[in-house]
Amino acid sequence: MPMMNSFGLLKQYIEGSFHKPTSEETFDPKVHLNYTPPSKKFTMQDLLLNQSPTASPIAGTVPFPLLSVKGVKAYRKALFQKKVIDNCASSPFPGTLVLRDAVKQSKFVNDFWTNPETMRIVSEAAGVPLEVVMPTEIGHTNIQVEGTTVAEMTSNLKAEPVLGKVELSSEDRTYNPLKDASAIIPWHYDSYPYVCVLMLSDTEGMIGGETYIKRGDGEVQKIEGPQIGHAVMLQGGEVCHLAARAKGVKERISSITSYRSTLPNVYDSSYITNVRPYADTGSLYPEWTQYRLRKLRDELTYYLDKTEKGGDPGQERKTVQALINQQIDYLRRTSRQMVDPEFTQQVLRKYGRPSYYDAPRIWETVRSLPEIDSLALVTNEERRWQPGSVYWTDLLGSIKRIQAGKPLQSVLGTAVWDKTRAYYMGDELLRQGLNEIFLDWLGYSGIWELYCSASLNET
Repeated sequence: MPMMNSFGLLKQYIEGSFHKPTSEETFDPKVHLNYTPPSKKFTMQDLLLNQSPTASPIAGTVPFPLLSVKGVKAYRKALFQKKVIDNCASSPFPGTLVLRDAVKQSKFVNDFWTNPETMRIVSEAAGVPLEVVMPTEIGHTNIQVEGTTVAEMTSNLKAEPVLGKVELSSEDRTYNPLKDASAIIPWHYDSYPYVCVLMLSDTEGMIGGETYIKRGDGEVQKIEGPQIGHAVMLQGGEVCHLAARAKGVKERISSITSYRSTLPNVYDSSYITNVRPYADTGSLYPEWTQYRLRKLRDELTYYLDKTEKGGDPGQERKTVQALINQQIDYLRRTSRQMVDPEFTQQVLRKYGRPSYYDAPRIWETVRSLPEIDSLALVTNEERRWQPGSVYWTDLLGSIKRIQAGKPLQSVLGTAVWDKTRAYYMGDELLRQGLNEIFLDWLGYSGIWELYCSASLNET
């Protein structure tokens, strides 16, 4: 089906009749989909990044048509039902509204993302067979809309796409998301290997709204944002990126679903650092556990099927030892991610949510200060912070790997540690994406006060 430009789509919205929704529609791929393959895919090699350990050389795609006009309207109708708003809305970042777990309130949202045809499309775009990581990550929706509180923002959500424009100031016209701190989502890696980002808003005349990716040479590559009904695929767990804030429009609504590869013997880089502060851990943690155990089951089944066909016993012994070590590490990472929710909220209250998401930069700042080595070394040697905790065992394990010249796997990918730098507990906690525990360690060791003093002197 040929692509339709933004004007043509908007013309249909304006001329078409639209009635206030009384119930959501039943998803029908023949009615609600309007797929055309992406005209271009860019690889990790194109971005001068190391080949991804999560199976695909494809880093992402340019925007491609996915939903029809009827599909966009039906999706918005389903998403903005009162029960979805009442049960799923929160504001984890200033000026940003999030709808999470909508799949548990809307059959349309669930059926759209899990339909075999939709799964075929996203797998084709990513270059590998994919599956949704878990229900809570279906249709995670980020919304930029007028208002400062959750109530104000949700009151401005309408099932009809908002076509009105906002007059741009001179400052808006010179907006540079790489220098401005108001990105709708700051520089980050996604929690899961692959994401599909679907645009549900009119982007005609919008300034901003693009995705920026950090290349291997330190430069930044811009990926144009999708227009209404279009989507992009991104290997977001492997590329550092930001979503620029949209200006000149009354809303920017994107719905995101996360995936992992179903190929066997593929490293699963998933973690839940980004979502722990605001997700319902009562449902997140059980889903996380089930997803990880299914992955473990699949790996063991794949190995068992291979060995039952026979082979070299000596080689099989080495293979099974490697398999066991991999799965022990996998289970350990699965467990570490399920931080006590009360502890997480306690740390957020003490240090603030921005500090949680800014933890890697905070550590980078204090690592450059001359006092850091004495403070961190004393804390490491005395072990008065959480004595006897599993994190000390993890730290020793990582130090042994560094001494042996082996790579460390982290939430930011796999890398060999620079032996000229000491490896502290702060490094270990951030490697695992345990930002709240990292902040607690900073506070206990006195490094947090050091950071605050340094920040005050800078201003």
